[in-house]
Amino acid sequence: MARVGGVKGFWDTMKSVSVAEIAKEANRPLSVAVVGDPKRRAEAIEALFAAPSAGSSQEAIPARALPEPPFVQEFDSTAEASQFPQQPGIFDFVIDMGGGRIDAPEGTPIYSVAELGGWENTLQRILEDRPDLALALARNFPVFRRRVSQALIAQTAAVNAQFALVTGITQAIPLTAILLPVNSLSDIVILTKNQVMMSLRLAAVYGLPVDYKSRMKELAPILANAFGWRAVARELVGAVPGVGFIARAMIAYAGTMTVGKAAQLYYETGETATKSQLQRLYQEAFETSRETVRALAASLRRGSGGDGGGSRRRLAARRPARNGSELPPDEAPLGIEETEPEGSMNG
Repeated sequence: MARVGGVKGFWDTMKSVSVAEIAKEANRPLSVAVVGDPKRRAEAIEALFAAPSAGSSQEAIPARALPEPPFVQEFDSTAEASQFPQQPGIFDFVIDMGGGRIDAPEGTPIYSVAELGGWENTLQRILEDRPDLALALARNFPVFRRRVSQALIAQTAAVNAQFALVTGITQAIPLTAILLPVNSLSDIVILTKNQVMMSLRLAAVYGLPVDYKSRMKELAPILANAFGWRAVARELVGAVPGVGFIARAMIAYAGTMTVGKAAQLYYETGETATKSQLQRLYQEAFETSRETVRALAASLRRGSGGDGGGSRRRLAARRPARNGSELPPDEAPLGIEETEPEGSMNG
């Protein structure tokens, strides 16, 4: 990784975030079909467009106000007799609410709510199979928003934690440090860039404009914190090479989770997190980060490097339960018994 020098280099790296690519992904036209019993179909379509229960920001744009609203059609079944299109590629996917899969055209992606164990599991499986549609689905269908945003935040936090582990290793091993030179500023730049990308993608998830001018209110604290979190920088660099890899990665993970959850709160409710809320979010994330960080460290020791590759990795890390039981909520504690040295949010 090349060294990043000074404020100009920092800002040049921030500007390299492709806002246009994020907007393109989020505004991808969608074509969806719902088949089965008419009453169940109506319930499914209503559920797809249901707003988050926690309230929504006044700035939020209704799903159907987007440049190209989602194309949703209803049919009694996938049979030609029900006038279901027989050409391949008409729909991104089909949701079967019960008894609608009849003589389906070959290659048609059909998600049966009954076979997958319920509505929630069906939504999860769609995201697992089509991560390329995640932003567009969440932007158009509010029912996907919280699920996609929670996954995006957790994944970006894991990526930043893995980066902190790798940079710690390069500082501890002289030969590696020569091949992959790092310094405290370049570390912070990469971590911050990932957080900026995450925040822009969260804005897209909630149907908001994706550009720096519109999002500056949320991005300004992230950019300021990149230079203000001296405690984080000290932990990432470390006074003694080779000491505290896990703690450094936990701090990177917790800081990114805090940024993401604060942005999600704002986009979903219009409320800005208070200082005490931010401190609580950070402490909770730090306390629950050990399991994720240790799994990442184990994968690096095995030479697999984890998932690698940034915040656009596959959205769903786990498949839904086949018995219809609900997956645990994102906020569920991980039951960590041990503690690491405490991280700090103060600069």
